[in-house]
Amino acid sequence: MNKILFLTGLLFLGGILMATEKFQQHLSYNWQIFSSSQNDQSGEIISQSGFVAMEPFPTSIPKTVMAALVENGEYENIFFAKNLEKVDQSIFQTSWWYRKTFDFDEKDFQHIKLVFEGINYKANIWLNGTQIGKSEDVEQPFRIFEFDITNLLKDKDNVIAVEIIPPVSGDLTIGFVDWNPWPPDNNMGIWRPVKLVYSKAISLNNTFVQTEVNTTTLDEADIIINTTVKNHSPNSQKFTIEGNIGEITLSKEITLKSGQEVDVNFCSRDFPQLNIKNPKLWWPNGLGDQPLFNLELSAKIKNVVSDIENIQFGIRKFDAYINNHGHKQYTVNGKNILIKSAGWVDDMFLNDSDKKVRDQLAYVKHINLNSVRLEGFWGKNKTIYETCDELGLLLMIGWSCHWEWEGYCGRPETQYLSIHTPEDIAMHTDAYIDQVKWGRNHASIFTWVFGSDKLLRPEFEKSLTQAIKKEDPTRPILSTCKMMDYDVAYKMENSWNYDDVADYPDFDGFPNNPNYSEVSGCPGVKMTGPYAYTPPKYWYENRKLGGAYGFNTETGPGAQVPPLESLKKMLPEDKLWPVTNDVFHFHNGRNEFQTLNRFLNAFNKKYGEFDNIEGFATYCQLSNYETMRPMYEAFQVNRPIATGIVQWMLNSAWPETFWQLYDWYMMPNGAFYGALHGCEPVNLVFNYDDRNIYAINEKFYTIEGMKAEIKVLDINSNIFFEKEIKFNLPANESSLVFDMPEIQGLTKTYFLSLKLKDADGDLITDNFYWLSTQEAELDYKNSVWFFTPMTQYEDFTALQTMEKVKINSRHKFTKTNDGLELTVTYENPTNKIAFFIESRVIDKKSGLSILPVFFSDNYITLLPRETKTITAKINGADLEGKNPVFEFSGINIK
Repeated sequence: MNKILFLTGLLFLGGILMATEKFQQHLSYNWQIFSSSQNDQSGEIISQSGFVAMEPFPTSIPKTVMAALVENGEYENIFFAKNLEKVDQSIFQTSWWYRKTFDFDEKDFQHIKLVFEGINYKANIWLNGTQIGKSEDVEQPFRIFEFDITNLLKDKDNVIAVEIIPPVSGDLTIGFVDWNPWPPDNNMGIWRPVKLVYSKAISLNNTFVQTEVNTTTLDEADIIINTTVKNHSPNSQKFTIEGNIGEITLSKEITLKSGQEVDVNFCSRDFPQLNIKNPKLWWPNGLGDQPLFNLELSAKIKNVVSDIENIQFGIRKFDAYINNHGHKQYTVNGKNILIKSAGWVDDMFLNDSDKKVRDQLAYVKHINLNSVRLEGFWGKNKTIYETCDELGLLLMIGWSCHWEWEGYCGRPETQYLSIHTPEDIAMHTDAYIDQVKWGRNHASIFTWVFGSDKLLRPEFEKSLTQAIKKEDPTRPILSTCKMMDYDVAYKMENSWNYDDVADYPDFDGFPNNPNYSEVSGCPGVKMTGPYAYTPPKYWYENRKLGGAYGFNTETGPGAQVPPLESLKKMLPEDKLWPVTNDVFHFHNGRNEFQTLNRFLNAFNKKYGEFDNIEGFATYCQLSNYETMRPMYEAFQVNRPIATGIVQWMLNSAWPETFWQLYDWYMMPNGAFYGALHGCEPVNLVFNYDDRNIYAINEKFYTIEGMKAEIKVLDINSNIFFEKEIKFNLPANESSLVFDMPEIQGLTKTYFLSLKLKDADGDLITDNFYWLSTQEAELDYKNSVWFFTPMTQYEDFTALQTMEKVKINSRHKFTKTNDGLELTVTYENPTNKIAFFIESRVIDKKSGLSILPVFFSDNYITLLPRETKTITAKINGADLEGKNPVFEFSGINIK
């Protein structure tokens, strides 16, 4: 079978924008929004062509009310300083109208649906003076609502009027938790697409492509196609369903009575051509390619197309099991994989452009992650899902924890997610199933998640599981992302032996923990922190809380203060320093994370105190890098006891200082490049606990003839130890390659250089560590759910006293088909280390970084007499009106 990359094409037929994936018209543009407080007419009047609104705002959709107002200039620089606090929230306590006029002159279609893919929170919907949806029925942001409007449409001047009723306390809506403020409008609005979907007499609906892979041999796969067909005509219809997947053709004749609806299945039992020999399999990033195929399915009456669907899919198989250590292990095509992930969040006003979404996911792929966790059904359209399909990024999707805590959702807390009554269960089951149907053809979604911090009520979990397995039997279900609460894990301290690596906790051995489901048993994953400042040693040493064992579904080393350029974009000059002022705090997290106190305590003790924002922000990137890299490395080293890690978080919904590998402006921080190195699929790393050297190989084949080059240098660049080791790397595992000896006479701050080369002597990767003879010591007895205090800190203060060096650089910009590539060669002619060199591409006029930018490496270090070459790529769209200039700086660079 040939690889087919299907991209939804757009045609103009009869003046209507149509997507070839379906007969449909997206109603995206030329909307108005206006407040009901200034327009008190009824929906019957507002939805007629003669109505003129008072003080309307033009907009497109998807768009929340707040996003539309910002785009209309009602709020200037809304995320700067504390401008967000100035918004009058009372204007969002009433309903707002969305209104659009459109034409529809396609007379050949016999059945027309109006589809709303996402409304927050309730709505009354009118079309041409007729109410088609009532707020008691149109409720819940993750429901998809379809209305038969065949008999209501006119050729000209159709009017849709949607009265959006905002969520109130107790409504389970789209939301955020402690990572940013809540939007003033609570994200009320039409937040996902609206479209007309139409067909002739026969319609195709809910087409689903399943794939089964022979995971023993990987040499064959089955494709199973299911679709629902309906006859909308007053007469019986004989028709043909035809399918094409590349060179594979399918055909089936069917007869339906008037109004009859049936499910139609194509499988290899009846169509042997759907059994694929030597299939091109879809793999996660770093483990193989991501071939995508297109199914074109049509219903034809006398060879005339009545309806058509195009479905993009990948051939792969997902599964999960509880391994011998009691932890959830996910597999792709039968192979155990380590989930390397981070938590995604949409823009605060749900207004990310498609480009920004694609750019962010390109960042994710670039830094060697293979997954993204969505705590909530994020995405104002399918861009995130389609892009993850193309890039090989596994998606973990489920409800948000803000539905579990009274302070966020307004419902009393119990041991379960806050859905209790039969009516609630029915509505949210429908919502979840709508999301399953909406997303199940995407190759990237590898698991459906129910609760984040809590389980569903048993009767809810049972019914929802049954409903999902009916609609999508191809993916494992995770009952909750938290096996047990932190305090339960902490009380089990005496059960685990710190000295025995085999004695990590077996989750399945604790059936009495609060999240042991009576329906599905142990979830096999954990959520035991930390979320605040965490030193590298923790991840290797800790074996009862958040350390590198099992699948930690959200955790991280705490705050990631962005580079100075971003701080200046979000804060006034007089609020940049000190970082303990109220405006700076406003851009931190919330609740326990409203200040940088825990970070500052560790940072000042390790790196020394600063009296200016410039030095502080620079050294923050050192800290970001130093704390992020070992978290990912530790989970790599500890396989198979470690099975997954989700950094909390990947990105930010607005400009802030917490939980981000890059910020809202798309500026990477030190943690971004720490993650890039920590997640490399073939790697050489330092274990902060046993102080030895390990090699990582995530590939599914043995790599022979590897060579490790190890050097230890003191703060003055004197070499105290060096060693070369040759070894083979077994497939899909980590291994100890060298026991480091104890080295005497080192300065308190010293360096470790690790280089990994292949059999030809070519460099695969290098890792450079700054270490201290004064090791970190953690106070586990006084741990809390988000933080373990320290009794001793590494000492890196000598970094501020490193001798300044002058290095040479040569750079070249080269135009490419899709933008610009920068090649930089650094040369260190001195006998001193050139430490932590940051490379930048800026616009000559503004002096600001051109973003996004994809450096092959950054914050690099040059050993004495060493030369390194790095590259950077910038997309053409990001260069418009800019004159790119290269510059660099470093900790001890003249």
